[in-house]
Parts: sequence; structure tokens; C-alpha cells
Amino acid sequence: MRAWHYVLYACGQVGMMCLARFFFQWNMEYAREPVGDGFLLAPALLGLLLFGFRIFDGVTDPVAGIISDRWVRRGRQRRHLLLFAFALPVVGLALIFRPDREMAEPLRWALATGGMFVFFVGYTVYAIPYWSLVADYSGDDHDVRRRLSNSLGTGMLVATAIIAVASPAVVVARGYFEAALWVGIPATLLMVLPFFAQPGPQPAAAAPAGPEPTLGEMLGTAFKDRRFLAVLVLFSGSQMSFTVMTAGAPAIASEVLGGTAGDVPRLLGPFLLGAFPFFVLVPTLSRRLGWERAVVVASLALGVVYAGTRFLDGEAPSPFLTAGLLFACAGPMAAVLLGLEGEAVTTCARESKGELTAIYFGMLNLVVKAMNGLAVFLTGVVLEQQRFGLIGPLAGALLWAGVAGYFVLRPRGGRAAPAA
Repeated sequence: MRAWHYVLYACGQVGMMCLARFFFQWNMEYAREPVGDGFLLAPALLGLLLFGFRIFDGVTDPVAGIISDRWVRRGRQRRHLLLFAFALPVVGLALIFRPDREMAEPLRWALATGGMFVFFVGYTVYAIPYWSLVADYSGDDHDVRRRLSNSLGTGMLVATAIIAVASPAVVVARGYFEAALWVGIPATLLMVLPFFAQPGPQPAAAAPAGPEPTLGEMLGTAFKDRRFLAVLVLFSGSQMSFTVMTAGAPAIASEVLGGTAGDVPRLLGPFLLGAFPFFVLVPTLSRRLGWERAVVVASLALGVVYAGTRFLDGEAPSPFLTAGLLFACAGPMAAVLLGLEGEAVTTCARESKGELTAIYFGMLNLVVKAMNGLAVFLTGVVLEQQRFGLIGPLAGALLWAGVAGYFVLRPRGGRAAPAA
């Protein structure tokens, strides 16, 4: 693959994550818009609705994986599935942010509910085949697989930076609905580009011989793969730690460092600056160490950095400078974890019985979403108890727990990740 192939592929992650980050960053703030003596959408009820859709979203991930893998087994190219789904998330996002003060309350809730349904269905139906293209586009070339996986992690952080920096100004200037369109339309166009990232000629996929596996057989293959289960636990720990630090960053900025929630970019900025340059080195690191060793080492090191936030003190001469340096140290390890996740899942899937790449991605998404819900709950407990200094150690403990679970589950004397 040439450089522009990787750029086209990464554009899909940037676009999709821009839509997701905009939704999760602004949905509660939007709901709190005053209408008479109440709110545009009752935040507690909206949170309950969102929780229900997160469950729905997680359950549909393996279903999308089954559909995607069966599509390939019938001799079709997986990338064509992107064309069926790329426009759905922006339609859902527009519906979610369409309610206004002039509408009757039932209509506001109908738009929000319908929008979430379209958004989460579109996100899942697009994301699972899109991530699975790592296997389709790389084939048996480990170097290409590493670079494609790395582009997913890079795209996620690029989207995070775009929404964190640009979306507040657009929301203030244009309002929530127009801001959703200003963000959503360019993001949707980016989501088409991975279709054109396939290198070389584009032959029709050959359908494998043998009977098509049933739903139970496909899920059973994933659940019986101990190496994949170990990887699930390993990345669940890292994703839960990211969730804890994201949810707890405002409290660290305001309660620990003595600033305000508006100072969160002073923590996020150094983190991103530390992560972005390191993405260049992630494929080389994977090639030299193997993705398993690289992920384990990065998880242990990031746990130490996060636990170090326990010693931050707002009474220090330069609290945000100290915190910024610490968060900058977290960036390279986060780049490794985000950059190698796709390679890890794809490698496990290709080494399993049959070609079940999308099923494996679906299972990863299902488990990670469930564990992120637990991470939010744990963070809420810490915040409610006003033990703000424990946010970082909690994130570090989750990383170490993921590594411990990985070594417990990983088959002894099993397959080794290629290191060259």
C-alpha cells in the first residue's frame, strides 16, 4: 500500500469519531437548555435513554459482524457495505440536535429517540465492516496490517482534537443543530474515502468452500479462542482507563489542580502532543517487539503514569505545568495501545478457524462498551466520595488488572505474535 492509501483509510476513522465525539461531548449540555421552568430534554431521562441505546448498540455489534462476514463468504467485497451505512450517522445526529424550544415536548423526545436509533444503527453497521478492512486490505502482510491498525488509533486522536478544539466555537456561533451539520457533513464525506483505499486491482472476493457457519458456531469460535479472550481483557483494561481519565479530567483540573473545568485542554493538549509523534514509531515497535509485548509494556507503563497523578497538588508552584508534563508522558503509551488494537484483533481473527474478522471486532466492541459502563460507574463513586486524588490510581489499577487477566487467560505455549 502507498501512503495515500493509509490516509484514505484513516479518514474513515476521523469522520466516524468526529460524529461520535460531538454527540457524547454535547448531548447532555444541549439537553439542559432551559424551556420554561424545565429543560429542553430532562437530563436524567435522556441519560436513561442513552444507557438503553448503549446496551442496544453493544448487542448489535456481533450481529453486524455476522452480517459482514457472511457478506464476504458469499463472494462480495466487504468495503461495499460502507456505501450502505456511511450517511446514516449524520442523519441520526441531525435528528438528535433538531429539537428546539418551539416544539411540543413529545415531538422533542420523538426526534431525540429516533435520532439515537438511526445514529447507533448507522455507527455499528459502518464501524464493524470498516475496522475489518484491516484484514481485507492487508492480507497476510504484517507490515501493512500494522500500519492500517496504527492509522485507526491516529484517526481517533485526530477526531478527539478536532472536536475538543473546534466544536465549542461552532456551537456558540451557530447553535447545536447547525453545528451538528457543520461537523457532520464533512465527517460523512470522510467516511466514504476508505472505500477507495484498497490497494491494487479490485477482484471479486472468492467465496470459501464448505457450508456457511451458523450464528452459534461463529460466536462459539470467538468465545473458545483463549488468545482472543486474553486480548479482550487486556484492551478492556486500557479502554476503561481512558474512560476514567476522560470522565475524571474536569475534576482533576478543578478539584486537584485548583483550576476550572475549562482548564481541561491544558491537560489534553500535552497528552495529544505526546501521542501524535509517537504514532510514527508504533509499527516499528510492533515489528521489533511483537504487538503483544508492546501492548503489555505500554499498559504497565501507562498505569504507572496515571497512578502518578495521585501526587499532583494544586499548591505546587506550577501545578498545571507539572500535570501537563505528566500527561505528555502518557501520550506515547496511549499511542501504542490505540495503534495496535486493530492489529491485535485482526491477527487473532485470521489465526482462528475460518475468516471471522468482523465477528471478532463486534465482540471487542460489545465487551469494551460494557466495561466502559462499569468504568463510568466506578468514576462516579470516586467523584461522589470526593476522593479526587484516586481518579488516576483507579485508571492505573484497571490497566494493571487488564495485564493480569491477559496472563491468566493467554494459552501457555500457544501462538506467539510475530515480531519481525
